[in-house]
Amino acid sequence: MDFFETREKYRRQEVQGYMSWITRLSVLALTLWLGWQWGSLEQRRLQADADLALFESTQKVQTLYSDNERLKHKLREMQAEKLAQNLTSDPQSSKLTRLVKGQIARGTKMEQIYQSLQSIGKPVNCRVIETASVAVATELYSGVESNVTLFDGGLGLHIEGKPQAQGSKNDPWFDPNRPISVRFVYLGSQKVATGTLPMRTVLPAEDWLLLVELDSSELQGYVSLTVKNCAVR
Repeated sequence: MDFFETREKYRRQEVQGYMSWITRLSVLALTLWLGWQWGSLEQRRLQADADLALFESTQKVQTLYSDNERLKHKLREMQAEKLAQNLTSDPQSSKLTRLVKGQIARGTKMEQIYQSLQSIGKPVNCRVIETASVAVATELYSGVESNVTLFDGGLGLHIEGKPQAQGSKNDPWFDPNRPISVRFVYLGSQKVATGTLPMRTVLPAEDWLLLVELDSSELQGYVSLTVKNCAVR
């Protein structure tokens, strides 16, 4: 075997060694990649199972909360029915019966009595249905801006207040730190509310309430009006 054959033999052995190492490294890289893919897939599966379990738990909690609120509401209705039966078991001596009879005798309509009872309820699930800026009438200023009509005439209101500087025609605006008076006209009846800003007034309807909120306004001489439609608890 001459020199060239010997060199070619060692060269082939060297190439085979390189190829063997490359093959081993490729197999190792492929194994690591497959392991990483399997681990990622398993992690995603575990995350999906956890998300599903959390979603199911949340749904159960919401269902239990709804059932609890429904049962509490039913319990309150049963207690109210029992109390009403006890109050009206003797119509001749029942304070509630005598009170209702007295109101009817004074000319109070049944709708007004019902609305008064409705106003006792607590407003819940409120949503804003109307906003406006209303001028406050004073002894020195009165205009159409102090009268507001909403809902195609279903609700009207007029606001009066005390002026900031008594007798000053140059400063007729109302004093926001002093009480104001609001007259509501709705459903054929009237209601007058008095207080300082911010004010909240509940106007009962048949199966819902109107929550009227009055607060300070950026416009001088005006108040901010917000009307909300609420359910009754």
